[in-house]
Amino acid sequence: MTDNPDAVIEFRRPDGQILAYADYGDPHGFPVLVQHGLIASIGDGSLFRRLTAHGRRVICLARPGYGRSTPAALPNLAAWARWVHPLLDYLQLESFDLLGLSSGAPYAYALAWGCAQQARAVHIFSGMPALDDPAVRAAWPYPLTPEADLPELQALARELFFSGIAPGDPVSADVRDAMANDCFGVALDLQLRARSWGFSLAEVRQPVRLSHCRTDDSVPFRTAELSAALLPNARLEIHTGGHFSAALLDDFLAGMLG
Repeated sequence: MTDNPDAVIEFRRPDGQILAYADYGDPHGFPVLVQHGLIASIGDGSLFRRLTAHGRRVICLARPGYGRSTPAALPNLAAWARWVHPLLDYLQLESFDLLGLSSGAPYAYALAWGCAQQARAVHIFSGMPALDDPAVRAAWPYPLTPEADLPELQALARELFFSGIAPGDPVSADVRDAMANDCFGVALDLQLRARSWGFSLAEVRQPVRLSHCRTDDSVPFRTAELSAALLPNARLEIHTGGHFSAALLDDFLAGMLG
């Protein structure tokens, strides 16, 4: 992936906190708001060439603590929509689609719920499931830590994802931005996905298209299937392969152009 720090824009919210975003493609094209994965950077637009080449405007949002966004503690996922609202007003976005990649899926749902009049459709690729739902939580094979505080989860993130990285080691842009602010963004993701979201998937009324692999060992297929069943207007596309296949993603993006 090609890192382009110059593509990242710092938007200062009314409270002074920074919401970093990157804006790719035709500025007059129909917007797609991208919610990135757990270990990710917004400074590379090459992943979305399929969309920008067909006139779409792709806006990637960096969640609190990632890259140059302020490490702001959000009480729940519903608060993400409120955090983003000032930027949407600034950009004067009257309508947009949402794209949630892996751990970005809950944030795409939050924006669909919190921006119901503007969000036209939701597209979820290898998405994190609705872990605040009891049935989904029961099918989730990994430990959840809803009561853990952020310093605990920052230490856990360092241990799980970055333990082999020493200060000064060269790292990818994805790793660099995920490690920013002492892994605050990753820790916040781990915390919020396990807590009550502040809304339910039943309240996401837009058409939702999900793509998931039966053999995904990071986000088990059964949890994606259960999450899709909670959505009033969902279509689940089933594939073979592992978690987050680049080839499948390109095909998935092509399906957004219809």
